[in-house]
Amino acid sequence: MLLDSSLAHPHVGYALGRHVGVAVRRNRLRRQLRVLLKTHETLLQPGFYVFGASPQATKATAQQLAAAVQNIAQSCRSKASQS
Repeated sequence: MLLDSSLAHPHVGYALGRHVGVAVRRNRLRRQLRVLLKTHETLLQPGFYVFGASPQATKATAQQLAAAVQNIAQSCRSKASQS
Protein backbone atom coordinates (compact mmCIF):
# COMPACT_ATOMS: atom_id res chain seq x y z
CA MET A 1 0.00 0.00 0.00
CA LEU A 2 1.40 3.34 -1.08
CA LEU A 3 -0.92 6.28 -0.45
CA ASP A 4 -0.93 9.14 -2.95
CA SER A 5 -3.40 11.96 -2.39
CA SER A 6 -2.79 13.32 -5.90
CA LEU A 7 -4.69 10.35 -7.37
CA ALA A 8 -8.44 10.47 -7.88
CA HIS A 9 -9.02 6.86 -6.84
CA PRO A 10 -7.11 3.76 -5.71
CA HIS A 11 -5.06 1.82 -8.26
CA VAL A 12 -5.02 -1.91 -7.59
CA GLY A 13 -2.66 -4.56 -8.94
CA TYR A 14 -2.75 -8.32 -8.49
CA ALA A 15 0.26 -10.56 -7.90
CA LEU A 16 -0.88 -14.12 -8.48
CA GLY A 17 2.07 -16.38 -9.19
CA ARG A 18 2.11 -19.91 -10.51
CA HIS A 19 1.93 -21.27 -6.97
CA VAL A 20 -1.74 -20.20 -6.95
CA GLY A 21 -2.58 -22.55 -9.82
CA VAL A 22 -2.72 -22.83 -13.58
CA ALA A 23 -3.41 -19.73 -15.67
CA VAL A 24 -7.13 -20.41 -15.93
CA ARG A 25 -7.51 -20.46 -12.13
CA ARG A 26 -5.28 -17.43 -11.62
CA ASN A 27 -7.20 -15.38 -14.19
CA ARG A 28 -10.56 -16.43 -12.75
CA LEU A 29 -9.41 -15.45 -9.26
CA ARG A 30 -8.06 -12.14 -10.58
CA ARG A 31 -11.43 -11.36 -12.19
CA GLN A 32 -13.27 -12.24 -8.97
CA LEU A 33 -10.94 -10.07 -6.90
CA ARG A 34 -11.29 -7.17 -9.34
CA VAL A 35 -15.09 -7.20 -9.01
CA LEU A 36 -14.99 -7.56 -5.23
CA LEU A 37 -12.45 -4.79 -4.75
CA LYS A 38 -14.46 -2.50 -7.02
CA THR A 39 -17.41 -2.86 -4.62
CA HIS A 40 -15.16 -2.00 -1.64
CA GLU A 41 -13.28 0.78 -3.40
CA THR A 42 -14.73 3.40 -1.06
CA LEU A 43 -12.83 1.80 1.84
CA LEU A 44 -9.51 2.39 0.09
CA GLN A 45 -7.83 5.77 0.06
CA PRO A 46 -6.24 7.00 -3.18
CA GLY A 47 -2.96 5.24 -3.74
CA PHE A 48 -1.39 2.07 -5.07
CA TYR A 49 -2.30 -1.38 -3.75
CA VAL A 50 -1.01 -4.83 -4.66
CA PHE A 51 -3.03 -7.89 -3.66
CA GLY A 52 -1.84 -11.47 -3.71
CA ALA A 53 -3.52 -14.75 -2.86
CA SER A 54 -2.70 -18.21 -1.61
CA PRO A 55 -3.60 -21.40 -3.50
CA GLN A 56 -6.53 -21.93 -1.10
CA ALA A 57 -8.20 -18.81 -2.53
CA THR A 58 -9.03 -20.68 -5.74
CA LYS A 59 -11.10 -23.14 -3.67
CA ALA A 60 -12.94 -20.50 -1.63
CA THR A 61 -16.63 -19.86 -2.15
CA ALA A 62 -17.79 -16.47 -3.40
CA GLN A 63 -18.99 -15.57 0.11
CA GLN A 64 -15.67 -16.53 1.69
CA LEU A 65 -13.75 -14.55 -0.88
CA ALA A 66 -16.02 -11.53 -0.41
CA ALA A 67 -15.56 -11.65 3.37
CA ALA A 68 -11.77 -11.89 2.99
CA VAL A 69 -11.67 -8.93 0.59
CA GLN A 70 -13.83 -6.85 2.90
CA ASN A 71 -11.54 -7.64 5.85
CA ILE A 72 -8.45 -6.72 3.82
CA ALA A 73 -10.01 -3.46 2.61
CA GLN A 74 -10.97 -2.50 6.17
CA SER A 75 -7.48 -3.39 7.37
CA CYS A 76 -5.95 -1.16 4.69
CA ARG A 77 -8.26 1.65 5.72
CA SER A 78 -7.33 1.40 9.38
CA LYS A 79 -3.59 1.24 8.58
CA ALA A 80 -3.92 4.29 6.34
CA SER A 81 -5.67 6.17 9.14
CA GLN A 82 -2.72 5.46 11.45
CA SER A 83 -0.24 6.97 8.99
